[in-house]
Amino acid sequence: MGRPQKEIVLAGSPARLFAYWLRDLRGSAGLTLDQLARRTGYGRTTVSDAMRGEIHPTRPVTLAIVGACGGDVRRWGEYWAQVRRALDPDRPGDSPEGDGIDPPPWGARPGRATGTHAERCPPDCARDDPHGWYTESVSTRLRLDTPAPEALERRIVVATCDGLTRIPVGVSVPRRAGDTTPGHALEMSAVQGGRLEDGGPQYESYFERFLVLPAPLRAGTRHVYELRLRIPPAQPMAPHFVHVPLTRSEHFRLRIGFDPAKPPRTVWRLEGVPTAVIYQRDPGTPTLRPDEQGLVDVEFGAMRVGYGYGLSWREADTGA
Repeated sequence: MGRPQKEIVLAGSPARLFAYWLRDLRGSAGLTLDQLARRTGYGRTTVSDAMRGEIHPTRPVTLAIVGACGGDVRRWGEYWAQVRRALDPDRPGDSPEGDGIDPPPWGARPGRATGTHAERCPPDCARDDPHGWYTESVSTRLRLDTPAPEALERRIVVATCDGLTRIPVGVSVPRRAGDTTPGHALEMSAVQGGRLEDGGPQYESYFERFLVLPAPLRAGTRHVYELRLRIPPAQPMAPHFVHVPLTRSEHFRLRIGFDPAKPPRTVWRLEGVPTAVIYQRDPGTPTLRPDEQGLVDVEFGAMRVGYGYGLSWREADTGA
């Protein structure tokens, strides 16, 4: 067993305050550092350092920890950005360090009416999930035999809180290795089940929207929605498509249609892998072969928060 973490002395530091609340979230989830390391795919030292208060952890590490602990990933992402701005030595003004950084309102224990949509829950709302909803299934069909990559994604979510009116939808589109072209984009549209509106802070490779539901959902209600995701024609796509659950997600089916005239050299099945493995040129996982139509079809269940499930590949002509 490792040594317990030292007590954090806040002393007005936004980095220490951030670590304090991140540590509080871990305590609420009842996870040891070793358990948290296994769930996130990061080393024990990495997750421990994130809650030490001496440095501000990276955004991927933070969101992996929050997701593994069942926290509100969207709002923690906003809080992370707020602290980063406060720590910037070139920030405008001469406000003291930590000025304007408030404790996150989601720092309460699971089961209380706090979190993503707490402001829309009645006072006596009895939720059994810290987000007010969970994903029952995701089914994605990705076409790579078209001029530009296009995915149609069908999701079924289940409300665990009365009055659910919107759901955050986040998609990561990493740059392909070696891509230095200006601009990086994703076209996202709702096919059915609601309408999309702008979400929180946007980053170069992470795109977030809110799906506004047609009507508020009651606890236990299943809701189906579909999204269409398109990468612009001139933008190269990284050679993988992976679902990394940051909240409870029970089932994932992925079908990729490769161009049968230019099949990939190798396709790897990624099941429960740490995020770092997704980007490896040869992850060393089981390989698959497209059928005569160029289709690869895989399914996953019992998925763990913070781990990757999907496919990666190496193209025949570029070696990428």
